[in-house]
Order: sequence, then structure tokens, then C-alpha cells
Amino acid sequence: MVNILNHVKKHSDIYVLNYLLIVLYAFVIFFVLKIDINEELFKTTDSYTYLCASTEFYNFSLKGHTYYSYVRPFLYPMLILLVYKGLGAFAFWLLQFLFWIFSINWTFLSIKKITRSTMLSFIGSLIIALNVSYSLLTCHALTETSVIFLLSLVIYFVTLNFTKINTIFFFSRCLFILVLLAVIKPLFYPLFLFMLFIILPAFYLKKYIKKPKNFIFLFLIIVPIIFQLTIMKVKQDTFSFSLIGSGGFRWYLLAEGIVANEHISWEEARDKAMNHMSDSEEVSYILNNKMIYTNLYFQNLLQNIKAIPSFVLLPKGFSFPKIVTLMTIMNSIYFYIHLIFIIPILLCIYLVYKRKEMNYYFGLILIPLFLLCYIFGTIPIIFNEGDRYSLVTLPLWVFLYSLIFSYLFIKKKKDKIINS
Repeated sequence: MVNILNHVKKHSDIYVLNYLLIVLYAFVIFFVLKIDINEELFKTTDSYTYLCASTEFYNFSLKGHTYYSYVRPFLYPMLILLVYKGLGAFAFWLLQFLFWIFSINWTFLSIKKITRSTMLSFIGSLIIALNVSYSLLTCHALTETSVIFLLSLVIYFVTLNFTKINTIFFFSRCLFILVLLAVIKPLFYPLFLFMLFIILPAFYLKKYIKKPKNFIFLFLIIVPIIFQLTIMKVKQDTFSFSLIGSGGFRWYLLAEGIVANEHISWEEARDKAMNHMSDSEEVSYILNNKMIYTNLYFQNLLQNIKAIPSFVLLPKGFSFPKIVTLMTIMNSIYFYIHLIFIIPILLCIYLVYKRKEMNYYFGLILIPLFLLCYIFGTIPIIFNEGDRYSLVTLPLWVFLYSLIFSYLFIKKKKDKIINS
């Protein structure tokens, strides 16, 4: 009994955090929005495609013209197949709720580990918890909740192991999480290739050569990628990972530039982009109209960050205009926070380099910063999708900005953080 009381006392902040999270979530979802957990999980267009993909992937008698498995990697549809079709809608909602609550807990623990500030940890966690769009996405069968869950796991792993950044242990675990991200959302597949073919040869290959058995574990880590490629080859007769990226680029940004340049209808522009342009013609067209595409790129970036919360409440429409207004204001505030932190980030990197602390802060700053820049750099491809795509950056920038603030204003001794 005494041990239990000591444990509760030692980790009282975690218990308080989770109590607040459960109360806040229940109040918003069940008392304010009054959401029923049922098949509405799959009523949005994209949610339905994941549901259909869950059948297509594992029915290998269906070959060719199976659109959904053509554009959706296998892992999220597999979760739908196992959890929703096996246990029902409530179980699938519960899984997504657990993604939500664990992602916030890991962000809290990450900030506390590095900053040693309970206040900063609570502030960062509540920024995520108070994002109504993120809470609502737990009630839709969409990948964003699982992506945020895994990105927060990346941050948590880095904070626990930042002194081991030059080890195979660190590289392999980060690669495995990235593999899971890739087979949920193809956005992360290029990052997987970058890790495997650039980072591995440049920094870790000699370590693998010294212990060849680690190549076996490396192969096991990339098995999900191989499985996804195999599915595409068997079912679609194409050796590619997923065509959602290139298709989305043509359907959105490329067609948007054609409309702006040629002053034709969206239907004509999308038909031209999807059906009448080869890859080389596509590249030439963009280079010949680079100013148009540059302007559209930054316009879409701004729009996606300062977006309307499109899932309040789809598919029923905007039944809660006050929450829509609130989240639109919050998204605008996020945008200005990102602008404000550009200079502190650069200053922090400069000070870290000047003080010769790169070995200590390299992973802590550059890994979330790189992921944040990568995601923000890709979301302008798509537009008019609300704040769904910028939401996945929440644990990255909340942790990064907390770290920057702590380093510049309340920096703690390194030894205390390492040994904590």
C-alpha cells in the first residue's frame, strides 16, 4: 500500500493530466457535440475508402481496377479489418481514443524530460488536447490520429535516447517507426528511402558491417514496406508503393496551376493533368510557369495552416458554428506562432553550435525540426481539405517550441536531464 501511494505521489502530474484529458474529451465529444459512436466513423469520403481498402487488400482474387488498395497502404485498412470488422465501431473508436490520449501523454513526458518543467509540459499537452479538430478526428476512420500517435512516439523515443544517436539501436528504432508511418500514410515513404539509402550508408553502415547479424534485424524492420510493394505488384501489376501522392499532386496543385495559367474550367484542367500529360511534360509545364506555381504553393501553405476545421462535423456539416470560429482562430494563432519561432529556432541552433553542444542537442532539435519542415513542405500540394493535414504536426512543433523556449530562457544543466 505504501509503495502504491509513493508511486502515485511520484507520478501525480501524470494522473492529473490524464484525469483532465478524459474529462475534457468527454465534455467536448459527448456533452457539447453529442456524438454517437457508430458507423458514422466511415461516412466521410476518405473514411469510406479505407473501409473499402480493408476488403480489397486481403481478397487477392480481386485484381486490377481495385481502386482503393491502389491508393491506400495496407496498415490502416488492416486495423479496420481486425478491430472494426472484428469487434465493432465502438472498439475502433476506442483504439483511436487511445491513440489520442497516448500521443498527448508522450508529448507531456517528452517535454518534461528535456525541459524539467511541469508547467511547460502541461501547457504543451493542453495545446494538443484543446484542439477540437484532433479530438473529432478520433470519431472518423482517418489516418491522422495514428500518424500523430507515431510522431509523438518518435519524439518520446528521441528524448529517451538522444545520447545514443550514433548507435544502431537508435537508427533501427527510428527507422521502424518511420516504416509504420509509411505503410499508414505514403507521405512518409520518401523519408523511409532517405533514411535507408542516405542516412544508413553515410552514418551507420560501418557499424552494420562490424556486426553483420544486424542486417537480419534491418530486413525484418523493412518487411512491411516489402509487403506493401508486393501487394501493389500482385493486385495492380505495378512495382510502386502507392499512387496517392502523384495522383493528389496532379489532381490538386498541377490542375490549380493549369486553371490559373490557361483560364479553363476545373474539369478541363483536371482532365488534362490526370490524362494528357506525361511525367516529363508535367515537369516542363511547372518549370515554364514557375512563378504561378510558387505563388500557389505558398498560398496553399498559408491556407492549410490557417484552415477552417472541416471535420466539425462532417458528414453532417457545420452544426457548431461557434466551434468552427474558435478553431479557425486557433489555427490562425498557430500560424503566427510558427512565424514567431523562426528566429528563436535559428538563434538556438547558432547558440548550440557556438557552445559546442551539437552532440547533445543535435537529435533533440533537428529531428522534430526536419519532420516539421518536411510535412509543412508537402501539404501545399493539396488544398480545400481543412486543417486535417496540418494537424499531424502538433506533437512536433509543441515539443520543439517548448525545447527552444526552455533552452533560451530556462535552460537546465545537461547532466540533470541525461540522468533523469
